[in-house]
Amino acid sequence: MAILRPDTSTTLNGVRINEYLLTKHNPNHIDMPSVSMAGKIIGVTVHNTDWITVASGTTPAEQYTRATVNNNMKDVRVHYYVDNVCAWQNLPHSLSGWHAADGSGNGNRRTIAIECIMSSAYNSMDKKSEDNCAKLAAALLKQYGLDINHLYTHTHWLNVRDGRNGTIDQLNTMYNRYKMCPAYILPHWAEFKKKVQSYLNAGTPTISVPSTKQIYRVRKSWADAKSQLGAYSSLENAKKACKTGYSVFDANGNAVYTNGGKFTKGQKVAIRANTPLFASAETTSVTRRISGTYYLYDGIACKNGRYRITTKPEFCGKTPVGQYVTGYVSWDNFGVIG
Repeated sequence: MAILRPDTSTTLNGVRINEYLLTKHNPNHIDMPSVSMAGKIIGVTVHNTDWITVASGTTPAEQYTRATVNNNMKDVRVHYYVDNVCAWQNLPHSLSGWHAADGSGNGNRRTIAIECIMSSAYNSMDKKSEDNCAKLAAALLKQYGLDINHLYTHTHWLNVRDGRNGTIDQLNTMYNRYKMCPAYILPHWAEFKKKVQSYLNAGTPTISVPSTKQIYRVRKSWADAKSQLGAYSSLENAKKACKTGYSVFDANGNAVYTNGGKFTKGQKVAIRANTPLFASAETTSVTRRISGTYYLYDGIACKNGRYRITTKPEFCGKTPVGQYVTGYVSWDNFGVIG
């Protein structure tokens, strides 16, 4: 996958925030959290993840975001990755994350997660990452009317999960054999808190007007400007306007969605290897992965470009549906069409 381009870029408390929400960009249908945090946020949880060397033209926060999109971060889903240059937002604040290893506890379900990208060297780049993390944490606490006592470590939630007792800071720094995180900040947690507090004291954080806004164009091909049906700031709106034989292109001419055409009941399709099978048109949870020859149950397009499939042509259209439909597959996983 090519280097990602944010939908919007803003500046929050001096930190550049590149927004690329997994709720809008999930081409590989990775599993996603689904619990709402709207009106329930109680704090910010700080993590550390290791520094990585990246290609020219990008930053570690972008590459961690890209790795998440590619399903290479296992079941980790966080709101922000932050490095020495910028932060990348992966989840809206209204959606819980998977980061605290406390299941349905308050860590996952009620706090905004920041992964601060650092190394054990604690060099100038590490210190800048930490500073950006402190600025972002302060801005988020202020946004939700919270004070420094609502700043948590990953280890805090592990200790709560394990039934430990103590003050917030005792639980933040108390040894936990499962994990001590943020590993590179915990040794000087008190100093880090003071830094966050100083940014809280500095005044109301400012948010700049987005400097870039992604525009999606609907055309037959990027080169065929005359065929354009419209230009949209919302990818979902662009998809809705995308007719058969047209594609949605981003500002750089990359096709991000293609309307492959109409399919018919009973049509034979060759499903590509390792294709995710879903139990419904809307779920993000993969039932299993499949490949081989299947048949379109009714040829009706459902949400997210998915079609119901079945294993035999004589099963097409038969009821009860649950007995004959194997599941839902996105049409862009269809290979050779019979």
